[in-house]
Amino acid sequence: LVMSCSETHNLTNLRMTRGQSTAALLEVMRLAEASRVPVNVSLSCSFGCPMEGEVRVASVLDHAATFIDAGARGVTLCDTTGMAYPRQVAALCRQLRTRFAQSMLTLHVHNTRGMGLANVLAALETGVDRFDASLGGLGGCPYAPGATGNVCTEDLAHMLELQGLHTGVDLGALLDC
Repeated sequence: LVMSCSETHNLTNLRMTRGQSTAALLEVMRLAEASRVPVNVSLSCSFGCPMEGEVRVASVLDHAATFIDAGARGVTLCDTTGMAYPRQVAALCRQLRTRFAQSMLTLHVHNTRGMGLANVLAALETGVDRFDASLGGLGGCPYAPGATGNVCTEDLAHMLELQGLHTGVDLGALLDC
């Protein structure tokens, strides 16, 4: 499930206010819980918004708390447009990891400013559980001029293996894809 921590981005991307998105997602979560389907909520623009600039950390933490308290298995912090930098990523991930130690934490990074892999390393040090990536670095955000795709899966798998973290990914087969 997805919503934005930026009101402007949420209105542009989802055509709803954050309040409307929250209510809709909580309803979907109730239906998922009744069917025993685990839920993860992705929080777009967790590290900044191309329209509003800085996104308050308190806003990100409040949105995460709303969904985790309602039963979400975890949250994904999304660097939707590639604005994040390692110190910022580490600080926010550390706060979430401390506050919601039992929840799954995922990082979704874009590589707009060449910081994708550096942000992954910063998040790894805080105990982030999972990372989003895409083949060849595909992706992007249509509402962020100049934003590039996600961190490249091939680069991420290669870096993690070199860091001594077994991913279970066959890099050769991945490169063939």
